[in-house]
Amino acid sequence: MNQRAKYKPKKQDWLKISTDRLTLFETGMHSDGLPYLKVKETLKAESPLINAKKYAARVKQNTGRSQLNILIAEDLYQLLLSDVPDVPDEELDAAIELKAADLISYDLDDAILDVIRLPKEAYRGRMKMSFIIAMQKQPIQQWLIELIQQGITVNIVDVSVTQLRNFGLRTQNFTESGIFHIQESKCRLVLNYQNEMVLSRTFETGLKDFVGAEETVQEDELELTVDSNAQSTIQLESLALDIRRSFDYYEAQLSLGAIAELNILCEEASIEHAKTLAGKLGVRFNILDPADYLHIIRDQQANNNETYYELIGCAFREAF
Repeated sequence: MNQRAKYKPKKQDWLKISTDRLTLFETGMHSDGLPYLKVKETLKAESPLINAKKYAARVKQNTGRSQLNILIAEDLYQLLLSDVPDVPDEELDAAIELKAADLISYDLDDAILDVIRLPKEAYRGRMKMSFIIAMQKQPIQQWLIELIQQGITVNIVDVSVTQLRNFGLRTQNFTESGIFHIQESKCRLVLNYQNEMVLSRTFETGLKDFVGAEETVQEDELELTVDSNAQSTIQLESLALDIRRSFDYYEAQLSLGAIAELNILCEEASIEHAKTLAGKLGVRFNILDPADYLHIIRDQQANNNETYYELIGCAFREAF
């Protein structure tokens, strides 16, 4: 176990809302002083973000607590990179809202917005930049109302990209650092500078695209065996090129220097593919073992590593 924990996280219950499921999980401090993550229940659900009334009682039944944090999955919000208007500080919030209005597809009055400012080192005489996190207000308000009616108060509403950032900051050894999460159907990259996220990208390529296999196909009266390893190699090369472009943007456009390391989070089945990919990037890399940083308590055999890995950063939420 990595013993670098610098804080004592309190016990917290979380509800992750995804496109087709609800995940109830708990974070806190283990007896040895490290954080822990425990998935308590995973519920299949139909469009749960807009069906709070249908599922709130079930959430209450499975949590049994009066306070809860909400985590919003990646597909249910927008992460927008925008310039920051050059206005006095007292006018800045209103100016950023107007910028957001041009970037979202619904009325500004119907939006919840949060802003992450890029560090000053990323400006270097150019226009200031920020991330705008945006989502529609009504579904979240409905969840808050329905949970209150169940006797549950929501303390925090967070989004998946910031939980990945949190784990990236926990694992970094250098100021210029990145974390890369390989999942079954996609990959996510977050680049950090000091203690803040400065670049985030999602790639629609995942483990399923890396795994080559022999496939038998029928062509007229002949059966042909096609090796898909060539296709998976192409996918891997294309992904490596996209990641290097992200590194170039970090170094050249943001002027933050070269990425010093890339920490890779993946399941055991992905490790060899991760090493092959990292070898094409020309950067120091580490394959992360979550057990070095926290305890994952597995009460449900049905939950695979991907379920847990999508939640890890919430165990470090209080640190940042």
